[in-house]
Amino acid sequence: MRINQDFGMSVQTILFLKNRNTSEFLQAGEIAKTLDFSVGYLQKVVQTLSKYGIVECKRGRIGGIRLRAKTITLFDIWKATCGDINIIDPSLNVMKKPLKAFADSMKEVVIYKKDEN
Repeated sequence: MRINQDFGMSVQTILFLKNRNTSEFLQAGEIAKTLDFSVGYLQKVVQTLSKYGIVECKRGRIGGIRLRAKTITLFDIWKATCGDINIIDPSLNVMKKPLKAFADSMKEVVIYKKDEN
């Protein structure tokens, strides 16, 4: 199965920000260079994540990107980058159970949880 490029880039970006373990804004250029992404494409993906409240963006010389949501699951990223999964009325009824299992399993995978210390 081939994963949507935006989804894969989003997961890698969230993990990068998580591993940096800072509340400071990180420059898109630094993230893109480290992860070998196009800066322009990363900025497009980050705008989408920002729209869904997953990351926070700040423009300008001291701006950048940082994690915003307190908890981020794979399903949160999937919804932001690929859209919601229609498990209520899929185009093929036989797909209802596998789609629900897929969505449920992604909801269980937490890739970031903010420490409340």
